[in-house]
Amino acid sequence: MQSYTVIGGGLAGLTAANALAGPDSKVTLIEQSTQLGGRARTSREHGYSINLGPHALYLGGRAAQTFREWNIPFTGKFPPTSANAFHVREDKLYPMVRNLPGLLTTRLFNPREKFEVANLLSLFPSAGAEPNETMSSWLDRKVSAPRVRDFAATLVRIATFCPEPDILDAEVAIRQIASALKHNVLYIDGGWQTLVDGLAERARSLGVEIRCGESAGTLGRTRTVLATGPEAVQNLTGVPVPKGPALRMATLDLGLADMPDKTPVTAFALDRPLYFSTHSNSSNHRLVHVAKYLGSTAQDPRTVRAELEEYATLVMPAWKQHTEFVRFLPDLTVAPIMPTATTKRPPASFLNLENVAIAGDWAGPEGMLADAAVASALEAAALLQRRTTAAAA
Repeated sequence: MQSYTVIGGGLAGLTAANALAGPDSKVTLIEQSTQLGGRARTSREHGYSINLGPHALYLGGRAAQTFREWNIPFTGKFPPTSANAFHVREDKLYPMVRNLPGLLTTRLFNPREKFEVANLLSLFPSAGAEPNETMSSWLDRKVSAPRVRDFAATLVRIATFCPEPDILDAEVAIRQIASALKHNVLYIDGGWQTLVDGLAERARSLGVEIRCGESAGTLGRTRTVLATGPEAVQNLTGVPVPKGPALRMATLDLGLADMPDKTPVTAFALDRPLYFSTHSNSSNHRLVHVAKYLGSTAQDPRTVRAELEEYATLVMPAWKQHTEFVRFLPDLTVAPIMPTATTKRPPASFLNLENVAIAGDWAGPEGMLADAAVASALEAAALLQRRTTAAAA
């Protein structure tokens, strides 16, 4: 029987443990925290299930595909696209452009710009990019009108969480946007902890031993998947890990009750990196994320919070009167390394250590966010299994 160790109990680690599990394998997962999930954890406050910032499952991505194959239960709702969904430009709200009729009637663009927007949206499903091209360079080639470029940059931010198209890898970003446009995304009922719990339950049913609240210490001789951040990987192995700009976000989480029916449910700013969306909406409460996509430069938390509160007031003037609780997270790490045109994410085999592979949303060539975490974990597990087979031959 082959023994495997997985270090890290986030989506990547739980995926790797499930992929390695089997009748001829002994798999142990070690998580230093007392709770599984990593950045996919969900907390409960005042009856609300609150993720660490806005989360969406890309229905055409590797994560959703894998969860379906493994019968991990999840339900959810599509992002709101009703008449109460808006774009925001120069502090004015415009009905969101969701389809061709909406594009034809919007006051956001003049006729020439509308044609350019339609052409842009038709490009994403099959468009490619030049080698090592930034998203900014790609937009330079495809878009001429400044207001259409703002619209395109907003699509990029929403799909990739990146407000810096001048460094973002165009090929990765285009695939992410195309997936969102074709397959849509899902806000998961009960928060992402439902996915974490489903993966943990399946792993245990396959014989995986899960040990929380325990430090990994040093690497042993068993084949190991390091499903941690790049700094922890470097500390455990002594192998320098490439550094790159992180994807970061500030979020103001609002638990609201008794809001008027016509209150906006979604509002994406076109001229600022700001986001507003209702992630749960029932008869007795509403959970709203008001967020700012942060760039590489540090920003003052007080200034950011004031900006988010001002934006919330613009979109939903009565939010303070109906707020049951407020949580402000000034500097969330969405992913430790973003895919840039010059810094490629390291593959599972990057360390060149026979018994060790890496996984995480900062590793591997496929997808972004949860899809990158799951895809790299499957790659890491398959790599170690191939090495086990080769060693036994």
